[in-house]
Amino acid sequence: METYYIRHTADLDINDATRQRLWDERRIAVHYPHYKSGEDPRGVLPKGKADNSSLDLDDYPRRGRTALRALTELAASGGYVCAEHYPHSECVLGYVAPGSKIDLFRGKWGSEEFKGREAVLKSLRLQKVKLVHPGDFAVISVGRPRQGTIMHWRRAGKTIENAVEGRISLPALGDLSSDQQEIMCSEFLRLPEAAEFHLPKLAHLLLPVGRTMKGIDICGLSDSGRMIFAQVTYLDVDHCDHKKNTLLQYGDNGRNVLVLFCNCTAPIRLDGIHIVPLREVYHGFVRTVTGKAWLERASSPLAMKSK
Repeated sequence: METYYIRHTADLDINDATRQRLWDERRIAVHYPHYKSGEDPRGVLPKGKADNSSLDLDDYPRRGRTALRALTELAASGGYVCAEHYPHSECVLGYVAPGSKIDLFRGKWGSEEFKGREAVLKSLRLQKVKLVHPGDFAVISVGRPRQGTIMHWRRAGKTIENAVEGRISLPALGDLSSDQQEIMCSEFLRLPEAAEFHLPKLAHLLLPVGRTMKGIDICGLSDSGRMIFAQVTYLDVDHCDHKKNTLLQYGDNGRNVLVLFCNCTAPIRLDGIHIVPLREVYHGFVRTVTGKAWLERASSPLAMKSK
């Protein structure tokens, strides 16, 4: 089943009482009151015009249609959900059964301009609800989609599903987000096990792990003082030519260490680049005490309560 991420931010124009009801009833909802014709309940609607309560995608302009389509797909096919609800600090994790019915959830607008006006939200009620603080569940902090109201969250893998269903297990490599894979590889470079791949030991990061430099995920100093530049990808090595070319720009005539962590069968050195199987890094990392502990904390909530 798919996983979805949904935001109920401070910009959601409903009053505090309506927000609290959504939270208390463990609901997710979208509020797109606009009409395809261009009529806008925040602008030029005739007096007394109600919010658009249709569930037909064709009755909405593009922006509202995108969010409603995601909600409709979730209701029809079912899935797992991670939702943030302003002003609550905890996230709500839950499940939507296939064939669920979208409810018209009626509350009130929150802005002064439309205060007291009825707000019609399209809503689904979650089952198997768990509450978790993002700081205790690393995948939420580093892997959640950065934009949009409601969207598929494919990078979450099975982590939200496992949390909702109460499964405790280490994530598979594919369950880790790209951000987590980058962190894992940077931490692996600090371990003695890195020497098995003829890699120098990372002593210090020079930049945060991620995309601070164009095309480079890890930039640091080895214990011998050499610069290390690395890229991390889940792609097959045969589809990494552009990544290899980017790395070669940082070679400095062989003075720097270049590493490509990717999907390949065995470690090789090609054109001065150490090409390292990402899957072997994962298995080597999980065999260490600290690596196993990191994976547990990165993929499982430390403190989670039902409802």
